[in-house]
Amino acid sequence: MNIALFKDTTSQASSKQLPVNHTMLCGRYTQEHILGVGGMGVVYRGVDTMLQAFGAAGNYIAIKMACAEHENYPGADNLLFTEYEIGSRLKHSNLVAIRHFDVCRQQQKAFLIMDWIEGLSLEELLYRQPLPPDIALHLSRQLVDAVSFCHQQGVVHGDIKPANIIISPNNHLTLFDFGISRSLYQPTSAHRSAIRACSCRYAAPELFEEHIPTIATDVFAVCCVIYRLFSGEHPFQDTTDEAAARGDVIKPLFHRRHLLDKALLQGLNWSHKARSCNLEPLTRVLWRLTSDDFKTSWF
Repeated sequence: MNIALFKDTTSQASSKQLPVNHTMLCGRYTQEHILGVGGMGVVYRGVDTMLQAFGAAGNYIAIKMACAEHENYPGADNLLFTEYEIGSRLKHSNLVAIRHFDVCRQQQKAFLIMDWIEGLSLEELLYRQPLPPDIALHLSRQLVDAVSFCHQQGVVHGDIKPANIIISPNNHLTLFDFGISRSLYQPTSAHRSAIRACSCRYAAPELFEEHIPTIATDVFAVCCVIYRLFSGEHPFQDTTDEAAARGDVIKPLFHRRHLLDKALLQGLNWSHKARSCNLEPLTRVLWRLTSDDFKTSWF
C-alpha cells in the first residue's frame, strides 16, 4: 500500500547530455551540488557518466568526501576508507548501499560512491508535518530492524539521528552515514576516536565522557528518534551531563503502562548500565502494536 506523505519531483539524470561546469572525478563521475554536510564529511549529488553513456536508467549517485575543515587532516582518507570497509559489507534494505572507495589523482581527493536515494531527510519531514501514529510505527520498525542488523554484524552506527535518515516517497526508510561507526571486533583506531562528530542532541550521556559509541549509545539514539516520530518532539531538553544529574524524565507518549512507553523508558535510561543492552525489547513491542493501540492519545 502506498502511504506516501509527500511528493518529490526529482527527475533522473538525462542520458542524452552531461551536466556542464561540474567537477569530474576519475574521468567517470561528475560532482554536482551539495546534498548535505556533516561533522567530517560532505555529500554531493553526482552522475555515473559511464552508466549514463550506456543508457542506464537511474544513474544518479551520492559522492562523499572529507569536508573542507578535515580535508587536510592526516587521517581523513583513512576515515573514508574505514567507512567504506564497514558500510560496504552491511547489506540491508534499510541501510544505504556503499558501492566503492576511490581516489581522484587529478583532484587529490578520496571519495565514496553510494546509491542515490530519492526522498526527504527525516529531519525535514518532521519539520514539515506531524506523522500519523501508523506511519510513525511503520518507520520505527524499519529503523529498529536496520540498527539491529548492524549490531548483529558487530557494527555500532554511532550517529543515529533524523538528519541521517532518508524517507522515500513511499515511506521506505534508509539509514546512512557510517562516518564514526566502529566494529565491535576491532579496537577503536586513534584517528576515529580522536574526532567527535556525533550529534550532541542524540548522544547518550556517557558519550560526553567516553567518546566511544557502543550498542547502548545506539539504543539511546534510536529511542530518541522513535519518541520524536510519535510526538514530534525530542524526549529531553538536552542530553548533557547536567541533564543526567538533574535526572530529567521523559513525558509519556501515551501512559506509563503503555507497551511503547515502557520500552522507551528502558531505552532512554540515563545510566548505560541500567539501559536496555540491545534493541530486542523494543523490537518485540513494535511488532506487537497495532493501529488500535494508538486510538487514545495522552500527549
